[in-house]
Amino acid sequence: MEANVKWNSKLSFTGYVRGHETIMDTSLANGSLNRGPSPKEMLLNAISACAGMDVASILEKNKKDLLNLEILAKADMTKTTPSYFSIINLSFKLSGGVDKEWAIKACEASMTKYCGVSYMLSKACPIHYEVLLNGEKVFAGESKF
Repeated sequence: MEANVKWNSKLSFTGYVRGHETIMDTSLANGSLNRGPSPKEMLLNAISACAGMDVASILEKNKKDLLNLEILAKADMTKTTPSYFSIINLSFKLSGGVDKEWAIKACEASMTKYCGVSYMLSKACPIHYEVLLNGEKVFAGESKF
């Protein structure tokens, strides 16, 4: 696996992976151009996408009727230097004809067995997650590998 970043200006960088470009930056208040998410924000997107790929794959392989999947990630930051995530909270929002047991099973499998990004980040901070199915909270847990 390889990735490359090149400096644009201020604190703005462009990342290159397999021919895809991603702008990373920080806010105007932090002295840059606000042209894209920060690296830490990208990390939250990465954990969400990695876990989401697991959940979608598990449900698809088991022929479950998933209509929608959204993962909301929030992290608390330390006030130290360097600043890092002190806790991550993920909210899996599923909708469709998936039954409660399969929704929980898929999310739990991702957060305890399959999601490599969660695995890596769980070594640095706790990751808590909840599963919402058709708007109803059906489970809460912590990522344990």
